[in-house]
Amino acid sequence: MSRPQVSCLSMFLGTALLLFCSDSSLAKQGGVDWTSQRGPLQNHSSPERDLVDSWDPKGGPGSNLLWKNAELGGRSTPIVMRGRLYTIVRDKPSTPDEGSKVVCVDAATGEKIWEHRFNVYLTDVPDTRVGWSTCVGDPETGRVYALCVSGYFCCLEGDTGSVVWERSLHEEFGLLSTYGGRTNSPLIFEDQVLISAVVIGWGDAPQWGFLAKPAHRFLSFDKATGSLRWLKGTGISPYDTTYSMPTIAVLGGQAAMVFGSGDGNLWALQPRTGEGIWNYPFSRRGINTDPLVVGNVVYASQSEENIVGNTMGSLVKLDGSLTGDLTGSEKWQQFEVMAGKSSPIMVGDQLWVVDDGAKLSVFNTETGKQLAKKALGTVMRSTPLYADGKVYLCTNNGIWYVLQPSESGVKVLQKLRLKSEASDGSPIVAHGRIYLPLSGALYCIGKPDQTPSSDPLPEPVQEAPVSEDPQPALVQVEPYDALLSPGQQQGYQVRLYNSHGQLLEEVAAKDAKFRVEGPGSVSADGVYTASSDNGHETALIVCTVGALEGTARVRIVPPLPWKFDFNSGEKVPLTWVGGRVRYVIREQAGEKVAVKPSVLPTPKDPNNKLGTRSQMWMGSTDMANYTIQADFSLSKSPESGKMSDFGLINSRYTMAVRSSNRELRIYSWSPHDYRTYASVEFDPEPGRWYTMKLRVEPAGDKALVFGKLWPREQSEPDDWTVEMTDASPNLFGSPGFYGNSQEAEISIDNVSVLANE
Repeated sequence: MSRPQVSCLSMFLGTALLLFCSDSSLAKQGGVDWTSQRGPLQNHSSPERDLVDSWDPKGGPGSNLLWKNAELGGRSTPIVMRGRLYTIVRDKPSTPDEGSKVVCVDAATGEKIWEHRFNVYLTDVPDTRVGWSTCVGDPETGRVYALCVSGYFCCLEGDTGSVVWERSLHEEFGLLSTYGGRTNSPLIFEDQVLISAVVIGWGDAPQWGFLAKPAHRFLSFDKATGSLRWLKGTGISPYDTTYSMPTIAVLGGQAAMVFGSGDGNLWALQPRTGEGIWNYPFSRRGINTDPLVVGNVVYASQSEENIVGNTMGSLVKLDGSLTGDLTGSEKWQQFEVMAGKSSPIMVGDQLWVVDDGAKLSVFNTETGKQLAKKALGTVMRSTPLYADGKVYLCTNNGIWYVLQPSESGVKVLQKLRLKSEASDGSPIVAHGRIYLPLSGALYCIGKPDQTPSSDPLPEPVQEAPVSEDPQPALVQVEPYDALLSPGQQQGYQVRLYNSHGQLLEEVAAKDAKFRVEGPGSVSADGVYTASSDNGHETALIVCTVGALEGTARVRIVPPLPWKFDFNSGEKVPLTWVGGRVRYVIREQAGEKVAVKPSVLPTPKDPNNKLGTRSQMWMGSTDMANYTIQADFSLSKSPESGKMSDFGLINSRYTMAVRSSNRELRIYSWSPHDYRTYASVEFDPEPGRWYTMKLRVEPAGDKALVFGKLWPREQSEPDDWTVEMTDASPNLFGSPGFYGNSQEAEISIDNVSVLANE
């Protein structure tokens, strides 16, 4: 059946009109909600009026400090929707039970309404970088979406905090989480929720989308069900993980999602399909700032090495209505503007940019000429807020400013130092209240007796009508990626889009033809039945509509037990997430083994070591109460004398040999010295084969974790080598490997995964 096309900005502007009619008493007072990191206008600004010019963090009468909540301190930018504030913070900091949580409080009082806690696992992120991303609220449903640093992605009921659906993006899709902690924030668009990261998944051929190779990729989920719509990305082998927040806009009549990528480019993708519109090579590192879109114009900044010349840092103005490669199409570009953390904002008709050293520069938007400059501090991480004709900002070392444009450039209305406070999240405003997230607390600033008010929101920008482009150009098959057991069935939904990424039709099964490439069968109405064989297999579902084809991918993983000895194939199983790009099959002493090389060559870098310290996963995230075992051998670098590391993953716990530390360690959160872990001394011999065994037993509200390690030529010992009881347990999760081959290779053989007796 056909569906009428709506404006791509309706979710940001049209539905914002609903906020004036919310049941919340706070929303009824006037003003607008702030439901995503960049606010109601997607540019770190708000139409709110009559906001305070100053405040006193000490509190008291006349201070304009309405409340302060230390539990909400952190680096996440909060959101406000329907009278409630939502943010992500650490839970039980610096304790054996530390994790993370989404917290909901009354936006008027700061009093807690609910919290949703989750563990931090399978990540190198330090505790101080937990809560990096920002929640997003859906004005249509009142639901809230959040991404944790460990790839836990959830949809929560905004009123109660109950889980609607949840996904583990590490284990399911190969999302990369690093010590740097950079984590992207989700984005609501129409009936989708979008999230991006560097993803190293499965599929090493064109039909699989080359998803085994690392790239900055977007995942589009049905916001109601969590079903994956599409998974597409930018350049292969990106430089970095990033946290650039996308902007949804209409550029040249076409809906576009504009963002800075880990490959150093600015990109515009169609938000409903993930198809590329344009890209602009901007930096030799990943881009962390948010692009600013004004009409058809895109402004962006970065503080890394430039594509041309030998300078660092740049500010650029682009025509976003163009298509293709925009190299050389700049309207203007200013080099050596080192603004790579704080995003540009528009103040009236001027562009304000705060660089990494907290120096404010004001630019003429037509010419790019610098109009004014002012030193604010020494370090800047957050993005300023523009509202009520004023700019509110806080430097990373806690210097707060209220600024105003003036004839001479910038007028300071207030400056104060917030001692022992760091600013990573950005200030926001909702219903007359300014919310300032700092490391030690979240501050709510406003006049106690103020009646909130705001200017009208602008009319939504309209896309070109579908009638101008009525021909189908793309077939989308949902879910794009599925993990099934032998004999399990999966139904599919098919959609047709035009060349501008606009939905034309939801295709009835009778109007589509299905076939399967690989094991299993698919019915005429698009229901796939996985093969009943007990192999680890993959299949491609192909849907033909007219002359167009769309595909969906399936992994078929049998129930336990599993055994892999690598003698019967030339590659590791395709079903292993993150496996094909990181492991190769070689012959050693007459036997085939899996080897994790110390160099993973890419087109950009033939000596690339990106991904040589990594994890991979083999099965479903709901697996529980099992044991994984493998033989392994570590090598030693002749240049550095350092050895490799290897570990097994079971239910989100890792047992790893850390060669440099001469240690065998069990943990769930690697760098956290307080989180529950267990270790013993172990000094591996290079080239010697060992057997490692990791068992996890759910035990009520605890997890019992047992590990063994012994020389392969010897009999298995009766006693466990290392044991741990976790009172904040991980009770399920996919089996997998951890490997650090930056210095030397790792060899693996005779892998087995067995259900516990």
